[in-house]
Amino acid sequence: MANPTYALNTIQSLIRSGRYRITLSAKQGAQEMGMDTADMETCVLGLTARDFYKTMPAEKVPGLFQDVYRPRFQGWDVYLKLQITGDAVVISFKQR
Repeated sequence: MANPTYALNTIQSLIRSGRYRITLSAKQGAQEMGMDTADMETCVLGLTARDFYKTMPAEKVPGLFQDVYRPRFQGWDVYLKLQITGDAVVISFKQR
């Protein structure tokens, strides 16, 4: 298994300081599971290295990578993609 592209503690620090964006797709995925932005924040802040699944090239921006995490959160198996482009970005947040 490859290592994450971005340090998880850096992503979590950006989230804690409010320096993050959430894509519309990620918001919609969270809403389908009955979650809001605060739940998404809590989920990302609770991630550990054990939740890391893989890193992959970004589909829309060549040269960028996204880290995929697969945590269990509020009874759901979540598929979560994160990257850093100045701020942290929650690319995807959906049921696995």
